[in-house]
Amino acid sequence: MRVFHFLILATAMPVAAQSTIAPAQASAYAANAGWVNFRPSAADGVVVDEAFLSGYAYAANFGWIHFGDGSPANGYAYANNSATDCGVNHDGQGNLGGYAWSANTGWIHFGWATANDSNRPRIDLLTGEFSGYAWSPNLGWLNLGGGLLKTSSIHYADSDGDGIADAWEFARFGNLNAANATSDADHDGQSDAAEYGFDTLPSDATSRFRILSQSLNAAVNSNQLSWSSSPRRLYRLEYAANLAGPWTQSSLGTIVPDAGASTTRSLAFPTGPRTFFRAVSVRPLSTD
Repeated sequence: MRVFHFLILATAMPVAAQSTIAPAQASAYAANAGWVNFRPSAADGVVVDEAFLSGYAYAANFGWIHFGDGSPANGYAYANNSATDCGVNHDGQGNLGGYAWSANTGWIHFGWATANDSNRPRIDLLTGEFSGYAWSPNLGWLNLGGGLLKTSSIHYADSDGDGIADAWEFARFGNLNAANATSDADHDGQSDAAEYGFDTLPSDATSRFRILSQSLNAAVNSNQLSWSSSPRRLYRLEYAANLAGPWTQSSLGTIVPDAGASTTRSLAFPTGPRTFFRAVSVRPLSTD
């Protein structure tokens, strides 16, 4: 059996900037203030972006809560050092930080704990469910968990349509003009758009999405693959009898990466004269 492996990029189209919160799972709860609706309407509700949140939640007992205007000064994270650059940030790994603001109750702190604290506010990148607690000196704890609050998707704004989300482009290049769908800043053979899809470093030619190792079992019907991975991406493993396909997704489904810079999984496949494998990088909760 000849075994081949290679990598592909799952690209995405921009989505509309309306609330990403699931209509049937839009609630958080504060014991001292009651229920908070994160989707009072599709137009006004909270939007989860890969790098920050924006929009408004509403509580009958204390009014509107502002999560940010969706335009941080540096393009990828609210500084939270002025009234014009404040909001809730998302590190792309599901961890939330920064501040929401309510005119009637003041600041609500989303970054009060370390990222590995089980009570830190976060979003599950596989399911979209919120968990943890935000803290307000005037309201007390705001419970985001219990399965009552979920984002159906993550918003990936790409205002120049180059296949690279704006926040990632600002964070890596400082502007939206230096990179595009075909540019290759580090000359490693992977376009900057591909580097975005894989979440590799476009300034480092050694930072590449690749299969690191493979190991067939004795029966030659299972292959253990290790590949470079990012905590800001999900993955699929697929196999086919020919490079032209059709490709079959492994029974592993969508894979949450291991901690660290690589992920390892074993997948079973039908025996045959040859089998090709590919690892697919997937943006979490993307609509494409």
